[in-house]
Amino acid sequence: MANTVNTISGKQLEQLHIVSPKEIAAFVPGVTAVNAVSGSTPIFSIRGIGLDDYIGTNMGGIGIYQDGVFAPYPVFYNGQMFDVQTVSVEKGPQGFEYGRSTTGGSINVESTKPSSTFGGYLNWGYSSYNTNTSKGAINVPITDRIFNRFAFSYIKGDGWQHDIHDRNHLYGAQDLLGLRNLTRFDIDDRSSLMLNIHYTRDRGTPTSPQDVSADSVNNLPDRTIGVGPNAKYNDVNVGTNKAKRNENGGGVGLNYTRHFDWGTFTSATGIDFYRRDNYDNYDGESVNVGDYRWNDTYMVQSHDMHLQTTIAKRLHLTVGVYESYDKIDGAYTSYRSFLLGTPNGNLTDHFSQQNLSTGLYLNTVTNIVKGLDFIAGGRLSYDERGFHGGTTDDSGILTGSPGSHLTYLDSNHTYERLTGKVGLRYTIMPGTIVYGTISNGYKAGSYFAAPVSSPSALDYVKPENVIAYEIGAKTSLLHNKLQFEGSLFDYEYHNRQTLFVAEMPANITSLSLGTIPRARTRGGELSATLHDLVKNLDVNGSFAYLDGRSISSVTNIKGLPLLSNVAAHSSLPFAPRFSWSAYARYGIDVSKDYRLAVQVSYTWKDNMLVALGDPNGKTSKVSSMGMRMEFGPKSDKWTAAVYVDNMLNEHGNTYSYTGSDNSRVQYLQTPRWLGCDLRYNF
Repeated sequence: MANTVNTISGKQLEQLHIVSPKEIAAFVPGVTAVNAVSGSTPIFSIRGIGLDDYIGTNMGGIGIYQDGVFAPYPVFYNGQMFDVQTVSVEKGPQGFEYGRSTTGGSINVESTKPSSTFGGYLNWGYSSYNTNTSKGAINVPITDRIFNRFAFSYIKGDGWQHDIHDRNHLYGAQDLLGLRNLTRFDIDDRSSLMLNIHYTRDRGTPTSPQDVSADSVNNLPDRTIGVGPNAKYNDVNVGTNKAKRNENGGGVGLNYTRHFDWGTFTSATGIDFYRRDNYDNYDGESVNVGDYRWNDTYMVQSHDMHLQTTIAKRLHLTVGVYESYDKIDGAYTSYRSFLLGTPNGNLTDHFSQQNLSTGLYLNTVTNIVKGLDFIAGGRLSYDERGFHGGTTDDSGILTGSPGSHLTYLDSNHTYERLTGKVGLRYTIMPGTIVYGTISNGYKAGSYFAAPVSSPSALDYVKPENVIAYEIGAKTSLLHNKLQFEGSLFDYEYHNRQTLFVAEMPANITSLSLGTIPRARTRGGELSATLHDLVKNLDVNGSFAYLDGRSISSVTNIKGLPLLSNVAAHSSLPFAPRFSWSAYARYGIDVSKDYRLAVQVSYTWKDNMLVALGDPNGKTSKVSSMGMRMEFGPKSDKWTAAVYVDNMLNEHGNTYSYTGSDNSRVQYLQTPRWLGCDLRYNF
């Protein structure tokens, strides 16, 4: 393909203990992902493009697809990344060959499909903090044309964080169940139908951030409501706040494929539902300064169908249509009794949001002369965003009238956009290409659904547009034993959507969405894989450089002054200057029938901003080293493994921000994790 694509196999996901799309960011150059709240709202960014919003309505600039079905909201990524065949990350604006228009790229998760052979596996693991993991799959051919695969994953473990005043209260516990059933119907020799039924349930306990300066800001002794400046990595101060996670949801997908003599028709349809009722100790304090309850219900349906054909052996054509509709009904409550000085000092945003998105797309690859292809694509998109609701003053502390509206919005916006892509691809020799492309993409407008005390903070944020220039090269040599992929890129933004920290009425500091009129991101990426070049040795490494800058200065959003002004040429959020990762795996034959494998991995990401206008919104440098050792027969009938993640027990700050009382709040990376795995294949 004439763009950067990074792929991780299902086996590599197991060996690296990757169980969610968020975790692939450590091993894919140019990708970042963090949890800003309880865990079901990860923030993704590719080459600095995403949407750094922690609210459940976050619809970022990255398209994530599970078995061909678009998942617009982060909650739909939860609990379904098991029994996976591959995960591929496509960089740059997408939407010309399938799916929805995106500015940053797409992440495609493909489950292992049913086959005509009976078999499966069972996997059990035990690791730190009394964590039990069980996974399995069974593949059953029902008839000579119907094949079924059932897979499950269940993770349950104690939390790794302790409340400093009650060591028996643990946070960061896992209780995550995922189920999936795939049934393949071979209608005839040319057409097939895949039915996907899936379910997720999460009843874990959220991790809590640390507030290291709450006591000093509020003139209290250390460790009264915060953890103090010299806290241990696993110390939190939650108190009587009822941190919890209660989520469940599922859906049905239907994929149809028909092969003709002249091309292939593909259709992917899905409908999903999800329900959350979570409580986050978001302020990191044992009192209510800015805790959150996320209470929402989601419904999403989408349909994508396209036709691929080749004309006169020179023109490869893809033409398709995409349509989706989603709705969120929610009540997001911010608990602020300590800050506002009343027992029921709560602000709640009751809202309903609806989104309609459609698109017609066309992509062509034309062979001009031998080895040289001209690429051209286009897309006509239409998006409609509607929001109805607003923030109520539950106790009346700000308005004098309990339950009255502080903010209210009844709004609907539509947007049409024509985007395109052109490029050249030259095959130097089989397996080696160079390419150059120019493309543009857009992300639809958005609303900020958090409880806020200013009407303007709730209002519509204009669509984001990006023009992307990329040149690159790919090569596969020595019968795929040696692979390289490198690229240079330059992105120009207009109205880049991002999170700002602003001063609200009643002396409340709060986050809200806004836009940067002009911004720019430049950089380069390099990845390499050596497979069996030295017998039984596999090595993979990647490196990324990113320079993301705001060209325009920003002093306010929608009339609200920022906590700290953003100067021209300031760094952009979620754009670490440098990042790299590497892992190596070496197999040793210990006898004629048995083999030992040793694996070492290391990841490193530079510090980065996480919100503009926030002096505390910056991560530290985050690194992690892992090791794994496996033993088993060469027949692969069973495998026994021991491993350690974050072996050096690093405690980097992965997300930090200014709390509503102007104190500093931070999340830390998961500590050293030891474990063992047993797998039996049948």
